[in-house]
Amino acid sequence: MMMTETLTREGMKYIVARLLDNANDAAEEYSRDKDNKFQAGRRSAYYEMLDILRTELDVRDEDLKEFGLDIDLEGNFA
Repeated sequence: MMMTETLTREGMKYIVARLLDNANDAAEEYSRDKDNKFQAGRRSAYYEMLDILRTELDVRDEDLKEFGLDIDLEGNFA
């Protein structure tokens, strides 16, 4: 399978959705064991990735809701 030169809008939505699913799993695991440094770091890493994506999409005047990033990232993952 060949990688295309550009990422499609649908491809980007899919990637963001996968990251959000994984971030939710990480946050849930962290909430079960808040003393676990690995789980805390994992949750923070997903927050950082999603925050970067949200910022980049926002700068490009993209509709954050369309990508599922119209949520409180800080409250959920930071």
